[in-house]
Amino acid sequence: MDADCLIKLTKANLKEVVCTWYHVILPETVKKEVVDNAGGHMDAIAIGGNIAKGLLKVDTRLSPTGKGEQSVVSLYQTYVFDAVCSDDKRFIKKLRLLNIPYITPAVFVALLVHDGKLTASEAESKLNALSPFISSDEYLTVRQAIRSQRLS
Repeated sequence: MDADCLIKLTKANLKEVVCTWYHVILPETVKKEVVDNAGGHMDAIAIGGNIAKGLLKVDTRLSPTGKGEQSVVSLYQTYVFDAVCSDDKRFIKKLRLLNIPYITPAVFVALLVHDGKLTASEAESKLNALSPFISSDEYLTVRQAIRSQRLS
């Protein structure tokens, strides 16, 4: 997961739900970016607490150099992961070019419903909390996906 995704999940109070049901790994550079270099910001404290409790895992196998996004790609290409998690438009373009599957914060909400971890009404509430941080197109698409799960 990159910093952008992690911060948006934190701000929308979705991080713990996502990390409870999915294995989320951060490269060490992302941890440094969002926790160590964040100057005691509330999000940084919450994320640091999740790391300390083992809810979020930090992978230290790669040298912590470069930007977090570079480390995310290197980690994905070096080890076995299902997808990369990001909400950064430029980074997502790069992931597409590299044919790397990715998940955005809003897609996590739809996955949680699909996997039976949230009800559709819980998911809509979580998506509404996330809405200030995502595009209206993504919001509407994921809301429709959630509603279609409710009907099936």
